[in-house]
Amino acid sequence: MIAPDARCQALEMLGYTPRQAQFLVLVALHGGYFLRRQYVAFTGTPHGQAAVRFLAHAVRREHVRVLSNGRQGHVFHLYARPLYAAMGEEDNRNRRPAEWDAVVRKLMTLDFVLAHPTARFLATEAEKVALVRERSIPSVVWPHRSYAPRRPTGRTTTRYFVDKMPWYQEREGDRVWIAYVDAERTLQGFETFLDQYRALLSSMMSGVTYVAPTVWHGVIQNAFTKALKSRDRAIMSRFSEYCQFRNMLEAARSNASLTPDQRLKYRERCAEFVTPAFDALYKKFTQTSSISSTDMDAAAFPPCLLRVHALDRRYHPGCATKIHVAAEEG
Repeated sequence: MIAPDARCQALEMLGYTPRQAQFLVLVALHGGYFLRRQYVAFTGTPHGQAAVRFLAHAVRREHVRVLSNGRQGHVFHLYARPLYAAMGEEDNRNRRPAEWDAVVRKLMTLDFVLAHPTARFLATEAEKVALVRERSIPSVVWPHRSYAPRRPTGRTTTRYFVDKMPWYQEREGDRVWIAYVDAERTLQGFETFLDQYRALLSSMMSGVTYVAPTVWHGVIQNAFTKALKSRDRAIMSRFSEYCQFRNMLEAARSNASLTPDQRLKYRERCAEFVTPAFDALYKKFTQTSSISSTDMDAAAFPPCLLRVHALDRRYHPGCATKIHVAAEEG
């Protein structure tokens, strides 16, 4: 895993060693919560006074708060505003308190990141947006959520990739892997995730890594296949209509004369087919006036790979209570 040098250097200026700073950057970007064993695993040092001194130093500086986890020990939360600000992440929501279900997913995410020490991870919205823009993938297919303005005169805010699932690339290869970290008891969340990311996964060389404490390969594979590999019988007809409509607009060389209803209709038709693969298929349509089912399958259902990663750990909620503390602005 590659921690941005500038962020690490900023934390070194706050009194942490280079190795400690690298770990804190990873924690801040991948959930904000960690366990002592995770710090020990990252540094490669045995349990002992080094870890105790690091944790005591961070708590004393009020950069980290300690949360009791019953007989399972303690969970540590990296929460201080000045520390996140030093990394350029002052508004990162990972510094805010979370309920236990969310904490579990954050701890699982950090375990997954630590298990891939040579991968390049993208954790922030800005990093992910930069990558998809670099690959010329239109924002219409990016999973997003819109937030209403708090003030009557304010503007609606659109945020992308709000699930905060980790993306990564391996040292060798151009494929973008998106991990789904599953802390739930059913696959409903995974299926929803695949539905939201279907268009994006189809727009680039991609893969999905399913991460959970334990994994049933057959069940995960069936859910993945059903969500991403199923064929839409009506897609050929919709694409043909889209091609004819787009061709008509391009022939007119302008859509300035379109009515608002026509513009809306065009955007709705475009949304499904604004990918590099469909753009190439449209160009073929303009040359031949026909598209084969094989061509359509290649554009609509490009290969997206599936991996599964079993963490082989139990994430116990201590005394069956939720970890939650009142929000404190560090």
